[in-house]
Amino acid sequence: MEAAAPSAALRVYGPSNFRDDELVFNSGEIGRLQSELRAKIESCYGRVRQLPGVLDAGFCFGLLDPVSNIVAGASIARAAVEAKEEEEEEERSLPGARLGEPDLIGDMNRRSFHGLVDFLTALFPHLTNAMAIWYLNEARLDPLVAALLIVKRRGMERSFGFASDTTAAAVETALRCAAASAQHPNPSQFALGWKLLSHSDLNNVAAVLPSSANSDYSDESFAAAIAMVDDVLLKKQPQPTSVLSLEKSWELASARLRNLGPDLSPIVLEKKVFLERAAVWRMLLTTIHGYYLQALARLPKDKLQSHYHHSLLQAGHCYGPLDPVGNIILNTIWYSRAYPPAKNVEISAISTRGLLRIAVRSLYGLVSFLCTRCAATHLTPDEAIRRLQAVAADLRLADPNLLLDDDKNDDDMVVSATVEQAYTAAAAAARHPEPHHQNTSSSQKQRSRF
Repeated sequence: MEAAAPSAALRVYGPSNFRDDELVFNSGEIGRLQSELRAKIESCYGRVRQLPGVLDAGFCFGLLDPVSNIVAGASIARAAVEAKEEEEEEERSLPGARLGEPDLIGDMNRRSFHGLVDFLTALFPHLTNAMAIWYLNEARLDPLVAALLIVKRRGMERSFGFASDTTAAAVETALRCAAASAQHPNPSQFALGWKLLSHSDLNNVAAVLPSSANSDYSDESFAAAIAMVDDVLLKKQPQPTSVLSLEKSWELASARLRNLGPDLSPIVLEKKVFLERAAVWRMLLTTIHGYYLQALARLPKDKLQSHYHHSLLQAGHCYGPLDPVGNIILNTIWYSRAYPPAKNVEISAISTRGLLRIAVRSLYGLVSFLCTRCAATHLTPDEAIRRLQAVAADLRLADPNLLLDDDKNDDDMVVSATVEQAYTAAAAAARHPEPHHQNTSSSQKQRSRF
């Protein structure tokens, strides 16, 4: 049975509990992060600047480790030159390392810096430049390792879809954005080159060039890697019509993450301050907003226009014993029947602001529900947000005990309040117009198992 005191304290959270002031890096911290990242980039180029074309078209971003990305980027540019049969003119624009021109080296460092940051911000919504720099420093300059850390940090393991066409298209777009930010002469050609390489055996290149930042690179290893990449890019083959093939890239990135050291993941994932709160909050809000759009599509059009619109915006919250869309519909219909409006007003559309308001209130209700249920284990709002993000705001999954019978319990979560008490907290946080009746109704729905 649920071990809950009859007078368990309600934990109600609202806008004042989710201010982002503590999450903003100050100017000094941002400057330090930028300096650290630039130093890593400079060190990376210091090991490969002898290679031809590196300081013109070899960038740290791509689908492999930073050094392999530089080698592949230079090869992609050479392949484009040869494909256009303009070798003599174009080769002068790819002269290789010019060690006596420090401005050229500094310019390449700057271009790779912006490309790396824009790769991550294009791939992940709501990621700030400062957070992208922070992740790249933690990942030792490795863009895909940084992406894995973001996925883990945001609790996106279930929803990211590493091998999906959607993710592949997003990565391709991120490569184009990064190339454009780094002033690549042909971002589309750059993305196409990586598409060709992604359908080849990336293990070969990764095996020739060690990914450790402290490893030494011999002329033989560079020559072998360049030959492998050139062999793929210079073959007469049709352009791939499919999206990027990312399975091998993610597999290699996971191995590099493990090789960075056993202390890296715990440090990143257990920071005292939840650095991704604002981003995860917006992602959850986007998910919940999508549920409301689905609910609007399912409700009868005539009744929605006449009176359901009122009950949906007042009390159509997404928490309850069903899936989120089902809860919205059920709560909307219940409130419309229990508290019909004094006068029906026909409308043709619901405002975006109105939908956003009820979505935000639903999110406050979900957080308050979980924190009240788990008060004994001191579940924080940040932890509740991460739990909700991991299960796409589905309360049945966020609270394993939600639908259990009274004589059963799930040891995965220790509860300190009854479901009724948690619904009371949710109703208060969500500003339900009839919180007491909403609590009673939710409990009845729970028992009847709609």
